[in-house]
Amino acid sequence: MKTYASPLVRLLDALEKLPGVGPRSAERMAFYLLRTSKEEAKQLAQSIVNAKERLRFCDVCFNLRENDRCPICEDPS
Repeated sequence: MKTYASPLVRLLDALEKLPGVGPRSAERMAFYLLRTSKEEAKQLAQSIVNAKERLRFCDVCFNLRENDRCPICEDPS
């Protein structure tokens, strides 16, 4: 059994919660992220935060949107 430092274990646990990601895939992603620059890792984290803050589901069709309705439902034609 592999023994990892607690920050890595928390990262692995978080990655494994993603759909379709098992323990081995989580390891690959975690080690990839640890090899990238700090700036790239921050950019990924910020992209996730921005998406969570700015995107919602359209009230009409449940497509992702930034405004009241998605572009498809806003189009009068």
